[in-house]
Amino acid sequence: MFSREEYTIVLKKSGNQYVSLCLELMVVSCGGNREEAIANIRDAINSYIDSIEEEMPLERPVPLDLLHEFLSEGEEPVKVEKIPKLKVLAYG
Repeated sequence: MFSREEYTIVLKKSGNQYVSLCLELMVVSCGGNREEAIANIRDAINSYIDSIEEEMPLERPVPLDLLHEFLSEGEEPVKVEKIPKLKVLAYG
């Protein structure tokens, strides 16, 4: 998977809004307050990761459907939501 466990976010007040920048991915977002800017950058990171994975699918040594069959023994998989942890550096 392309995603990491943690991303570093720089948060800076700019005029009437807060701008958030993910240093590892160079993804930018903004919001009316700090919480909104952090929530928006989290969504932007997830969208970016999803688009990268669609464009460059991860090659696995074992096909995913075969691995699923082996691990689940016919059970349906549990859906896991990708929400990376964020390390926020706030300025302003």
